Amino acid sequence: MSDIQQALKETYDALQHATRVDRHLAELNQELSEAYKELDKLEKKLEKEFKDIERLEKLSVKGLFHQVLGSKEEQIEKERQEYLQASLKYDEAKKSAKLLEYERDLLEKKVQDLPTLKNQLDQLVKRREKDLIQNRTDIGRQLLEILTRIDTLHQFANNVVAVKKSGQEVQVILDRMLGHLRKAKNWGQWDMAGGRQRGASYMKHSAIDKARDLSYHVKHLLVRFQKDLSHIYGPEEFDLHIHLESFSRFTDIFFDNLISDWIIQQKIQNALSNVQSVRDRVARIMQSLDAEIQKSDQSIAALEEQRRQLVLKS
Repeated sequence: MSDIQQALKETYDALQHATRVDRHLAELNQELSEAYKELDKLEKKLEKEFKDIERLEKLSVKGLFHQVLGSKEEQIEKERQEYLQASLKYDEAKKSAKLLEYERDLLEKKVQDLPTLKNQLDQLVKRREKDLIQNRTDIGRQLLEILTRIDTLHQFANNVVAVKKSGQEVQVILDRMLGHLRKAKNWGQWDMAGGRQRGASYMKHSAIDKARDLSYHVKHLLVRFQKDLSHIYGPEEFDLHIHLESFSRFTDIFFDNLISDWIIQQKIQNALSNVQSVRDRVARIMQSLDAEIQKSDQSIAALEEQRRQLVLKS
């Protein structure tokens, strides 16, 4: 066994031991937390029992008979016994907590070297891996293959993250468009219901204009988003086009024509449905991208562990 292999074995064993200690420490901290809760509960009970004794001692015999039957001395003796029992349980819980604290302090000292051991093992694994690859061993060839797959997955995950950024920009603009179209729909309904025609018509058309202006921006972003997606998944068709109908403008927004107003209301609803449909489609694609990133991360983690085990067992 070479020096580096020996160092690898010793460091790995030390790390495994420290990891077990760290796991034990986490469990012990949980026990200690429960012990503190129990101690607090017993302390409150102890205080209550002590106050009960004080209250009885101050109470006259006549007053005692008004509350309970029996002699004052008997009642005080009973309360003293209950206080003693509570005191014993409290002392036991306090000693138990002290022992847990002592054990915790010891374990905390033992796990202080955990980060250092992890770093040392990583460095040794890299050195050993380099030797295995340079010497063209069978394990070295397996390691090279794993490294290539890891690099490919990292590149894919980075591309997906970049595409997600494009998708997020699309979502922001689509949400703004939906907001304006909903306002236009609401103002239009108010206008048709006999509200202030001049103000309602103006607000409705203002909201429509804002939605239309954003449609030019979102169209550009959707094209870019589709191109980014096609770079990852190939020339797959993503139906993300927005079919925003051109809205009719009234010659005079101060006097609405009832028929025309019903028509424009329908167009607003159609545009709203269309934009919402695109927004939902983008959201589903974004969820798929999140799943792809998670899947890649899991695959990378599995390959990294496989790579690590190959080196450790070599």
